[in-house]
Amino acid sequence: MFDRSINIVAWLVVAFLVIPLIVIIGSSFTTTEYVAFPPHGFTLKWYEKLAGQGDFIRSFLDSLIIGIAATIGAMAIGAPTAIGLRMGSRRSQALLRTLAMAPLTLPTIVTGVALLQIYYLTEIDAPWTAVVLGHILVTVPYFVRTLGAGLEALDPSLVEAAESLGAGRWRIIFRIMLPVLAPSIFAGMIFVFITSFDQVTISIFLSGPGMMPLPIRIYSYIEFAIDPMVAAVSTVLILFAFAVVVGLQKLLGLERAFGA
Repeated sequence: MFDRSINIVAWLVVAFLVIPLIVIIGSSFTTTEYVAFPPHGFTLKWYEKLAGQGDFIRSFLDSLIIGIAATIGAMAIGAPTAIGLRMGSRRSQALLRTLAMAPLTLPTIVTGVALLQIYYLTEIDAPWTAVVLGHILVTVPYFVRTLGAGLEALDPSLVEAAESLGAGRWRIIFRIMLPVLAPSIFAGMIFVFITSFDQVTISIFLSGPGMMPLPIRIYSYIEFAIDPMVAAVSTVLILFAFAVVVGLQKLLGLERAFGA
């Protein structure tokens, strides 16, 4: 009876997650001038309209560049932090944990306002740098937590054996820990990239002339018109995220990447 209840709950959760995707994808094929589900007829004209929108394509590339840069930055900061949480002293662990998780304790809008004030006070005229640094700040905790989970599952006997053979700390990190933790590192990179790609609040506050990430472009578009092209954009993003996950599965194996 208990197992049956668990299965019912599991299917309800799956339905809760999948039904919105079905609605979005289906609405992108409707022939009406407004978002409708079930779709009325079948057409690809909204995808054709999207393909002709150079602004949306440029915004997609902007988000792609920002996401890649934020992922590299979050990895560069998050990896040493996660390792320090595992190998450092208790005092340093407490400090690192507080600093690493701090962005999660603040509403994103507060972080955005604070960063905007900092850039005004320092008179930095580099919107790309501002947006990337802002995205790094809010995504580092996700990388730290993902890699931290991999570190918790790391067999301590591997490190102890290396130490007994005279290996130094840096040799242990690069020759033993990083190869074993590669799946967790790649999983963390995926979380960071997707979080950065979809980030709206930080981008709204810090974006400047010459750039407009895709979430802001979509937000600006629906202020004036809500037509099925928005559903087409969303469908493309769903397929893009799916392609990223499938790429990870082909590269490492999805089960390994998430520590299963």
